[in-house]
Amino acid sequence: MKIPEDVKEAINEMFLCKNLMEHMGCFQHFYEELKDCTFVVFSEDEGTELPEALHSNYDNDFAIINIGSTNRYYAVNSTIYEEMLRTGRSDYYIDVCVELDTQAVSYLKNIFEEYNKIPDYDKIRKMIEYLQLPEVNYCCVPYLVENAAKKDDINVIDCYKNIKSFMLFKSFDFSVFEEKGECAYVRQEEDIQIDVDGLYNDMLSEKFYQAYENLFRMQKALYVLLLKTVCIEFTNRKSAKNKVMELFDFVNEQLGFIAERELEVCYYYFNHHEKTKKFFKKVQKNSKDLLHTINGMAWDLIHIRLIEQQFTLKPTDEVRFAIHVLLTYDDGLKEILQINPIEQIVFYKDIPIPKLKHFWIDNIPGAKEKLLSEENRRRRHQAFVEKDVNELTRTLEAELLSICDEAKA
Repeated sequence: MKIPEDVKEAINEMFLCKNLMEHMGCFQHFYEELKDCTFVVFSEDEGTELPEALHSNYDNDFAIINIGSTNRYYAVNSTIYEEMLRTGRSDYYIDVCVELDTQAVSYLKNIFEEYNKIPDYDKIRKMIEYLQLPEVNYCCVPYLVENAAKKDDINVIDCYKNIKSFMLFKSFDFSVFEEKGECAYVRQEEDIQIDVDGLYNDMLSEKFYQAYENLFRMQKALYVLLLKTVCIEFTNRKSAKNKVMELFDFVNEQLGFIAERELEVCYYYFNHHEKTKKFFKKVQKNSKDLLHTINGMAWDLIHIRLIEQQFTLKPTDEVRFAIHVLLTYDDGLKEILQINPIEQIVFYKDIPIPKLKHFWIDNIPGAKEKLLSEENRRRRHQAFVEKDVNELTRTLEAELLSICDEAKA
């Protein structure tokens, strides 16, 4: 869906606002353009605070990552705006959910195996205890989305076992186990099995694929972006600015769209910044399965875009929007998400548009012209229309492997 230019301009004006009063005034001024938008604003001192269990926390083996820049938030849309005008306040329900990434789900597979088998979960006890907190609702959509995209290549037995373990875990009665040492569930085995089969079949369904197809396409594009980034890093000995300008040319001439957060991660990588070292740790000229590693990194980045998209889910009519946070054991992902968190996010008819806290290209001379000039916008549009992602992928994979072979010779 294409966003009208007048709506884009109004959204950009809202992104300049710094507090609730400014957002309300701006929304009023651009009401016609913004009436189909919902803005979620992360604020230092205004709005509602997320429950403490859902605050960003990087101190455990696993991280809880709220993709916002703070743990307080408020929202503005046409309904909230009208309620604020009428009564001076707006009360609304939100849905809050913790999304377990692929690695976290996989840790359950060898622990919750069968209905009558007592699980030994000491190795992940902290995660288990966290997910039992009363204010924590959780699901495994990142795992399902990644495996739905790979359904022709996945190990179906392992995938099914993971889903079964997750459903057994959700129904396990930890209070009985801790008190009596007995294996107990809050649901019957046959009911859990029905849910396992249902979730597995839903994941492989055409309806599920269509719901997340945009993310599958985006993952392929981010894989291409990372491939080009690594090719540049392995062959270009010049400055980080020189490298990122080469990457911008690639974006304008071949990729066809700006992936702002991901481009910033690539720039930090060119700078050999500490926050990218773990994320790119396995990206070496002599790495085994280098292409597989980079593809996995693209999936890690997609998990964040998935979290953004999940904000639009409304399980009931009373819920205005959802706030989803990510649970991950991935140290590299933990660190790159601290580079530039989201300050605001708007949903235009369910299209998420994040506004990052820092406009990082301001710090690179010539970058704004390279990315935002009208001429380069036209070039990107033309490239977007004409590009063949699969062909681009094959070309860059071959280029990267050739670079690595030359280094080994």
